[in-house]
Amino acid sequence: MSDPGNTAQQQPTPTELAYVAAEEARRRRLGLPPLPRRRRGRARFVRTVLRWLLILCVVALVAVAAVGAWAYATGQVGPLRGDEKAMARTLTLAGDTPTWADPEQLRCASESLVRDQGSTGLLDAGVVTRTGSGFSYTGEWPSALAKQWYTEVLDCADGVGASSWAGQVAGAWTLEDSACLAEVGRPAIAGVLAVTSLRLTDEDVAAENTTATTALDGCYARTPEAPTGRASSGYREVTVAVTAPVVTAGVASIDDGGAEPTSGEDPELTYTLPVAKGDAEACVQATTKVTYAWGTVRTGEPAKLCGRSAAPRMEWRKVEHSCPKGTPKCTYIAAYVDGLSANQSLTVTYKPSGDFKCPAKKPTCKVKIKAGVQGRAQTDGILATGKDGRIQASAGSLKATYPSS
Repeated sequence: MSDPGNTAQQQPTPTELAYVAAEEARRRRLGLPPLPRRRRGRARFVRTVLRWLLILCVVALVAVAAVGAWAYATGQVGPLRGDEKAMARTLTLAGDTPTWADPEQLRCASESLVRDQGSTGLLDAGVVTRTGSGFSYTGEWPSALAKQWYTEVLDCADGVGASSWAGQVAGAWTLEDSACLAEVGRPAIAGVLAVTSLRLTDEDVAAENTTATTALDGCYARTPEAPTGRASSGYREVTVAVTAPVVTAGVASIDDGGAEPTSGEDPELTYTLPVAKGDAEACVQATTKVTYAWGTVRTGEPAKLCGRSAAPRMEWRKVEHSCPKGTPKCTYIAAYVDGLSANQSLTVTYKPSGDFKCPAKKPTCKVKIKAGVQGRAQTDGILATGKDGRIQASAGSLKATYPSS
């Protein structure tokens, strides 16, 4: 191959020189312009440059193809294979994966973490163990690796609004909006998620989370209002329904100081409070407690929520009693009292009129009764059949008249 840079090869032959001289002479005779000078050297240079550029392009394409083939073969790009594929699947299906992340997002995060750490890296860290021909998840993470896992999970969220990483976390943490999450930043939020969601083998990341949790407190944590109550009266008992206020961030619950609710679920609980007698007060002291996902708790002022049991009452009731001779059908009545204390004694005064008479025709008569453990008592029966008039029974503020109208 000739050397394009050899100047000897660029000299014209004698025949070419003679032709050029004859042509120049002819042009002078005819008054024509001289022949243009040939720039053979420049054209050869351009062709040489283009040739080398082509060679370099071919070499570059070959190099790119080789790198791509290597990356594909080693799992750096393209689908994972072998142990790394099995390990990524194990992570994707782990029981403590975030429920707010979609399956494709978890698959993306698992594969990214496995590509970065390799199968040996996760084995050495103790996140997975080899089981037969596959792997099992241990649930234990070095904190730095746990933070990287959640960083991958957030990075793989490709939606907007509620489907963005900040929107997903705001929904999971019951926050009113996600603006502050974006300000705190994805890496810091990943650290908080790692500490609050996974079982860690060290506290390195927890120590680093102070700045993030302080920022989250400033954005979202608030002292809640006191709970409200609705009381209803029962027989020697009070029922109080307690409701925590609605909060815009965190989870509200009721702190009742150890009282036992009889029904309901936080933040709406119902307490049934027994009392010794009717018209007695009973109270629940409750406080609203709001718990935030990053561990902060805010407690409001306690509220005393009270109600009263149903008041004691007296009424006339028919009672079973044998009829006097010659009276096939008869009605006996007795003064019935409830809402008393257990074993409470009470004096009932009768004030009759008309055919109702007290012994010895006294204007009033008295009878003593005693309540049982349930707080109920009644007088002996009085014949009411064939009687005209009224009879009033009273004991303190309790009164009952027969007939009632």
